[in-house]
Amino acid sequence: MIFDKTKAMRNAEKYVVQGKLRAAIAEYKAVVGNDPRDIGTMNMLGDLYAKNMEKREAVECYLKVAEHYSTQGFAQKAIAVYNKISRLQPDSIEVSTKLAELYKLKGSLSEARAHYTTLAEHYEKSGRRIEALSMWKQIALLDPNNTEVCVSLAESYLREGHRDEAAEAYAEAGTRFSRQGCNEEAIKVLMKGHEIRPNDLRILDGLVKAYSALGRVGKAVTLLEDILAEEPYNRDVLYLLIDCHIDSQNAAGAERAVIKLVELEPANYPKLLDLIRIYLNANDPDSATRILSMSSEYLLAAGQGDECNRWITEILERDHKHISALRLLVRYCSWVKDEQAYVVALVRLAEAAREKGAAEDERFALSTLVAIRPLETAFADRLAEVNKENGFEFEEIDTELVRAQFAEPVVEHTAEVTEVSVVEHHGFVNAGDLFEQKLESHMNGIEIERGGFETAGALEADDEHLPIDESSVHLDPSDDARLNKEIESIAFYIENNYRDLAEKAIEALRAEFGDRSEIRTLSEKLAAAVVRDEPTHVEVHPIGIEEMRSEFGLDDTDASTSEDFETHYATAIAYQEMGLMENAIREYQDAINLASPNDGSRRFFHCANLLGHCFMQNSMPNFAVTWYLRALESPDLTDDEKQGLWYELALAYDAENDAGNAAKYFEMVYAENVDFRDVAERVKNIYISH
Repeated sequence: MIFDKTKAMRNAEKYVVQGKLRAAIAEYKAVVGNDPRDIGTMNMLGDLYAKNMEKREAVECYLKVAEHYSTQGFAQKAIAVYNKISRLQPDSIEVSTKLAELYKLKGSLSEARAHYTTLAEHYEKSGRRIEALSMWKQIALLDPNNTEVCVSLAESYLREGHRDEAAEAYAEAGTRFSRQGCNEEAIKVLMKGHEIRPNDLRILDGLVKAYSALGRVGKAVTLLEDILAEEPYNRDVLYLLIDCHIDSQNAAGAERAVIKLVELEPANYPKLLDLIRIYLNANDPDSATRILSMSSEYLLAAGQGDECNRWITEILERDHKHISALRLLVRYCSWVKDEQAYVVALVRLAEAAREKGAAEDERFALSTLVAIRPLETAFADRLAEVNKENGFEFEEIDTELVRAQFAEPVVEHTAEVTEVSVVEHHGFVNAGDLFEQKLESHMNGIEIERGGFETAGALEADDEHLPIDESSVHLDPSDDARLNKEIESIAFYIENNYRDLAEKAIEALRAEFGDRSEIRTLSEKLAAAVVRDEPTHVEVHPIGIEEMRSEFGLDDTDASTSEDFETHYATAIAYQEMGLMENAIREYQDAINLASPNDGSRRFFHCANLLGHCFMQNSMPNFAVTWYLRALESPDLTDDEKQGLWYELALAYDAENDAGNAAKYFEMVYAENVDFRDVAERVKNIYISH
């Protein structure tokens, strides 16, 4: 006999009106027995059981309904049903747990806190202290302004012997106190965390900021130097120490720390430029020039000659006859192959050297001028006087060699092309090794001061090295984790069409880790993306210095707003490639100030997106969230772009321990594209954990 659902529903409604609850229950049971997916009827059956004081049966029905709504993502409906259960079973821990999680997911924080508090108190009364602490932690996360709960949580973790959790809670409490301007309180709790984990970067950073805010930078310096006494090459601590010295304008202390850092990682040479500023602020051009000499080789090798020239110009504006600065000016003019400027610089050096009695410098300048300007006899006459006055022997100058530095290199299309004395990898142009040797030999023993760390020559890639056999390379866990993180970042670049950035990052990975299969896969993905978007053949040719300077936005012409943007944007990418996140962030911020979401370009979107990525790489997920959200303001985003931003937002929220928002954005991606990266697995884990 076929079951007549319509008839059963009519009968049930009739019995309810007549007050015949038992008969109505029988009809509704028959309906859900034949159709268990009829959640609406199951809910009404639960209501009738509750009205008839059959609590156990009512709860059974409600639990099925609530679970269904939770699974389908209908948080509000699930909350309503769980509240029905709570009225029937007010002491149910399971129901309180579900309600706390659902309110948190929905963003109803006060309700979530109330249920977590109930759970915490219950676990404490039951002697289940670890579970209670877990609940108090949830309460702390839901109330970002509540410092006391963080302190209590830290102390409770410490009593239970959970030292790492205690340190994290003290760090969070310190962050909150500092945010509220309570720096003394911040120092107290952070020092407690420091005693547990002396090298915890978050704690140390909090202490530095709190001490600085109170004008007690010396305390922060002492703290950091004590750590470095035990770990002299702790990069993170060195960064903090440098920032302390720079903030307090302590040039000597900053110099010691920066040189140690650059010895450890030459790519950190931009930190030297901060020292130049400190010395110039202190009206010490001698020290400023000495530091610029240290960094000039790096700047030139990295294609940042204009940056080098900017500092030279600023020093000479303070002392236009500064010998060391004029030497650097001569070197710069030679590097950019500007013959006219080179002559002017040599004349300035000769005049200043004559005035200050620097005979070797004057002799070098005059000798070179004689070679370049043989018809201007005044140079030769004065050179003869200098040689006679100082007892210098006559040294014949190879005029052709000196002149050759301003000639364009001739590139023959033969197997010997690689031997041309133009180092294109870094944009560093020499007129040949012989000329460089002669230049250096004449400059009065003036060398690029290195402070004990690697020279720019060591930075150059050696293309003749055989690739590393990855099968023989066993990475330790930290290197393996770092490699995987870099691979994820490069995949992000490829997906978002940042081809140059991806290509350079792949080259850097290959140089460090060898020709591994993972890196080859990235190269193939990049190649496929280029072929897909640019099907026409493009002839590859060596990039000249002018092209490279143009690519990095370093032209000397007056720049429009567009060119200013490109300069900052390109510089930011370069810094990001070198791992100098703070510098990259600064440049991206300058660039985005020259763009807007509605200016008809993609500039705002790209900048905001990469700012978010930089902040994530710099372990600042809260700022990453800000920029990913701003990137979403861009009009006409493609589906792929929106999904990518949602995914990155979810990762940032997850790093902030904001599980609710992380789940929200993972689910948004999942709803539109279940195959996007690993979102399916992440959503699955979210529902398992809940």
